[in-house]
Amino acid sequence: MGNKVSENNSGYTNTMTKPFKSTRHAAPPETPIHEPPRLGRRESEPHSLGIHRIYDILSTNFPNDRVIIDLHHYFYLEGEKIDIQFDLTYFKNFKLAHTLSSYDSMKFDKKVPVMAINILSKSTYLKDLGYTRDLCQTLKIPIYVLFSTHNISISLYKPPFLRVHILNEQGKYKEITIRGELYDEDGRILEKNIIDTSQIVPFKLSLMKSELIHEDGSPNYYLVFLDPVTNKPFPTRSELEKARADKEKARADKEKARADKEKARADKEKARADKEKARADKEKARADQLERMLEEYKQKKNA
Repeated sequence: MGNKVSENNSGYTNTMTKPFKSTRHAAPPETPIHEPPRLGRRESEPHSLGIHRIYDILSTNFPNDRVIIDLHHYFYLEGEKIDIQFDLTYFKNFKLAHTLSSYDSMKFDKKVPVMAINILSKSTYLKDLGYTRDLCQTLKIPIYVLFSTHNISISLYKPPFLRVHILNEQGKYKEITIRGELYDEDGRILEKNIIDTSQIVPFKLSLMKSELIHEDGSPNYYLVFLDPVTNKPFPTRSELEKARADKEKARADKEKARADKEKARADKEKARADKEKARADKEKARADQLERMLEEYKQKKNA
């Protein structure tokens, strides 16, 4: 269910002897860029919302790992300092007590992320699918993920579109593409639309349709991270807090129902006791009356 993969060493060592080289807006000569260079990768609300949702899910559910958004990442390849700006990177078992202006792998023992994610955009999708993908393979980044939040290019990459590159034991990427979402119309999980990355990271990957519609009327999609055992999506922080609040409310409601039931039982018991007391009082009054009548009878007889 899904394609199984194995984990590879994500380390990379080299020394810097050649001039700095930035790939932020650069592309191979044969790769067209359709819009002018921008200061960041985000080009639409679906793009920006998609990045923040991923950050929210990963940072909430995996607090011992580090998630980096939209920073320059500096790596060292064949003597060159390479600058790659990913939408998001994920580092396992990597904690920092401070924030970063950029990620320079030289400062962290040349550590590369276990997963890099790019959301396809009009000005970057060709480079992301080709040049950046090849750099990630050369750097031995174990997982490189690409997906579309909304329709930004030719129909070939029209959502739902998710492509995951997984490094194999030979240091080459195995490419897996799905063009569907996690659930069918009846809410059943579609195993064919799940990519199993759980031997490298603590989740699987799939897509879900957003409730939001883009300005052209087309649906938006977002990346989901699935529990490896249940295939249920990991929640965002707000979803987790709501689930906890709902669970606490259900517990409180259950406790109130138990208290109400106990009160009803106590009220019923009190009503029974009150009825029994009323019966006893009535019986005593009848006995008292009989005793008075008997005493009056004796007095009249002795008169």
